[in-house]
Amino acid sequence: MKDNKKTLTKLGLAMGIPATLAFALRTTYKLIRYGNKPAKETIFASTSTQKDLSDVHFSAHRGLSSVAPENTLDAFREAAKYNYYALECDVHCTTDGKWVIIHDYMLQSMAKEKGDVKTMSYETLKKVKFTNGANIDKYPDAGVCLLEEYLEICKEANIKPMIEVKDKRVEKIKNLIDILRAYDVENDAIIISFHAPILREFKRLSPTMTLWLLVHGIKEEKLHECIENGFGVAFEAKKALKNLDSIQNIHNNKLTAACWTVDTPELLDIMIDHGVKYITTNAILPEVRG
Repeated sequence: MKDNKKTLTKLGLAMGIPATLAFALRTTYKLIRYGNKPAKETIFASTSTQKDLSDVHFSAHRGLSSVAPENTLDAFREAAKYNYYALECDVHCTTDGKWVIIHDYMLQSMAKEKGDVKTMSYETLKKVKFTNGANIDKYPDAGVCLLEEYLEICKEANIKPMIEVKDKRVEKIKNLIDILRAYDVENDAIIISFHAPILREFKRLSPTMTLWLLVHGIKEEKLHECIENGFGVAFEAKKALKNLDSIQNIHNNKLTAACWTVDTPELLDIMIDHGVKYITTNAILPEVRG
């Protein structure tokens, strides 16, 4: 869900950090984001905490990205083996009007090929095979998938779609809603985005949809945006540790509080203790689907 890579160098310069160090910050980000994405150890929620989980809803971040390459059909199918509340994904719109699932707009985050997916056609992208991701050797056919393919998995498993809209072009939103309507998931889907104008357009076109604003820190101006528009607040769990009282501000305003990304029992316990019921994770497993 990270959305800050473009600004690292400019931010560093603005803070008075020397250009070489600012460049190093951006290079470090690239190594983390575009470097190898190894598999992670998974843990069952029921054995990782003594807390009451009866009202806690787990969502699989980019599918079960600790086991299979993120945002692929393989990752979504792996996640569908468990009782997740939602499968989270990231979408961009291609030149031929297809909504494709990939986190970064730059293809090289997952493949040897380079390019901005928004300037490419799906006909081109569907030929690309991923070379990065958890256990990539076990998933030789992993590649860019369509929103429709992902929705089919969600429907079959009776799991909610949680769709992060990365594309900032508001004029594309109607097409996305049309797809959700075609799959009869308009009122089941959870739409999340860092970009408030995108969520406002969803609200204009489909007033009853569930919409959550993604934030790194729980700031007053972001909270006001959510109050004004009825958005839920989906915040970065680790950042919230610096000011846990800010979570109570969400509750006090009767807004949905959701968090990402929680991968350890310790962080899970803290979020539950602070009343967070919607938790997105790479590695924590609900029960196996019966």
